[in-house]
Amino acid sequence: MIHDGPFVTGAITTVRIEYTAGPRGVRAGGRLRVGTPNTGWQRPVVPQPRYWDELVSGADRKYAPFHPVNTTAEVSSKGSASLYLEVMERMLVPDADPAYAYWRWWVTVKVEGEDLVEGDRIILTYGDPRFGTPGVRVQTFPEEDLSFSAYLDAGGDGRFVTIPGAPLPVDVVAGPAERLTVVVPSLIGPAETAPVRLAATDRCHCRPAAPLTGTFTLRGEGGEGATAAFRNEDHQTVLVKSSLLVRTNASTRLLAADAQGKVWGKGNPVVAVLDPLRLFWGDLHAQSEFHSMHSQKIDFRHASWSKGLSTGTPEECYLYGRDIACLDFMAITDQGACVSAGWEAHQAKTEEYNAPGRFVTFRGYEAGTSVGHRNVIYRGGGVEPPRDHRTFNFMPDTLYRYYKGRADVMIVPHHVKTWTDWRYHDPALEPLMEVYSCWGSSEREGFEVWDKGMTPGAGAQAGLAQGYRLGIIASTDNHVGMPGRSYPHDRQVHTGFKGGKVAVYAEALTREAIFDALKERHCYGTTGERIILRFFVNDRRMGSLFATDGREEPRTVRVDVVGTEEIDRVEVVRNNQDVHVAFGSGDRLAFEWNDASPMSGTTFYYVRVRQKDGEMAWSSPVWVELSK
Repeated sequence: MIHDGPFVTGAITTVRIEYTAGPRGVRAGGRLRVGTPNTGWQRPVVPQPRYWDELVSGADRKYAPFHPVNTTAEVSSKGSASLYLEVMERMLVPDADPAYAYWRWWVTVKVEGEDLVEGDRIILTYGDPRFGTPGVRVQTFPEEDLSFSAYLDAGGDGRFVTIPGAPLPVDVVAGPAERLTVVVPSLIGPAETAPVRLAATDRCHCRPAAPLTGTFTLRGEGGEGATAAFRNEDHQTVLVKSSLLVRTNASTRLLAADAQGKVWGKGNPVVAVLDPLRLFWGDLHAQSEFHSMHSQKIDFRHASWSKGLSTGTPEECYLYGRDIACLDFMAITDQGACVSAGWEAHQAKTEEYNAPGRFVTFRGYEAGTSVGHRNVIYRGGGVEPPRDHRTFNFMPDTLYRYYKGRADVMIVPHHVKTWTDWRYHDPALEPLMEVYSCWGSSEREGFEVWDKGMTPGAGAQAGLAQGYRLGIIASTDNHVGMPGRSYPHDRQVHTGFKGGKVAVYAEALTREAIFDALKERHCYGTTGERIILRFFVNDRRMGSLFATDGREEPRTVRVDVVGTEEIDRVEVVRNNQDVHVAFGSGDRLAFEWNDASPMSGTTFYYVRVRQKDGEMAWSSPVWVELSK
């Protein structure tokens, strides 16, 4: 492989891989197969034959410029052999052991016409710039000990063997600091000053390769500025005791600029309100290298533990979530963690990083089955032993029986538009559903913020239509060890959307207060931006249930949204139907709408926020029952 030095996150690059035939050569029909480290690398695009040339082989085949080609292969041969390329997305081929599971782009180079003899070469160029593309994008997160795999079917009989010298090792490193994350509490009291957290990242929102130092000025409308001397040699978050004061019910945002006036970061909106609750931000669906998938029998200290499915130790996940994403709370929900050998170590790290008032961590794991994936979140701490994988399974009815009567546990279905079968539901244990993550939006049918198929009868609105009282959250489902990272392109091509965040209205930043507020559904989800969303029906907060005596009695919907950019519109949804739209003209939109339509049974409302930059937010519903 020809490439100088390590790869840099998100960089555009070119990789050349050369194969030289040995004494036995390669027969016509033989194949060289090269796999990228994962499908987080840009999809290879190879030359496509013209319509009728699918039936032609060898040098007579002609190609058409239907797609922007970025991957080519050439042959250096004493004869007249030619090559044909194909690309597919595969997992476990030929990696037969699930402990080495990789989703890879497989580029297969087929020899046609004549055999290759000893000394003949195949030159595969991934990121070939000759056809108009600048190259290919490297995965957007750092990782060591990756590889390009390479296999050869020399006889053309389908028997692939590893080529001597393969796999080809590579490392991906973070880039230099290029931006600042600026985080302020979303809600403060009128007399409070707002502390500011600053964290440096590279262009892909990763912890930068080297610490950032310098002096930055913070300025915001409606408040005084503050100066921050940024010297984070240990990559820690810098906390600035700002003198920022905001007028009651007013909002502002901060800009962080260097001495030359370059803006490095723009903070989230902050509003001064008279509200006993505060707004906290988190991620309840993060993954670490303990994400075991099918590798539950592999010891977690094994060098190839779940390699290719997730990366990052639990400690790295907590450090990123706390110090880089500046989250208030989070949970690592590795698939199958509770039956793995690493479960106790996983829980121990969760306890170590829990710091009430600063950063709250929850124990949890993912239970994935063919009828839906669910995250199990615990209210309390402690370290319990792993369960026996021979007797414990993750089917919903098993979980419901196991946790029956447990008020300190909640189960959260996620990416509910894929495998979720709504015949399985326990209202006592399942108060929430995740409607957005790096998979996209599972709110309703169709392809809005969604690029995959869906299971008939699945989706968030399908669950609400069943009468289930499910609150709405979002999270990342991040598999790169970076909870709270809102950046597209994860480890797999099918998770190409930005990670989401969950916002919770709670009394305090403690496990108990956050968990209880989630159970009460006082929460909402966003596509990753810290959009402030306040939603009430007859002065009842999102997630509430109340009764009304009058069938004709109007319901007053009250909404106040402060966006991170200009608001396009806010849609009021009643019983899964859009019934009112309010259009924005800036980054704040507040309105009331009276619903005077006659009621029957139970009516639920929620709102959908759309910004002009495409970012979205979804409130939890409010349910109104007609008293009998």
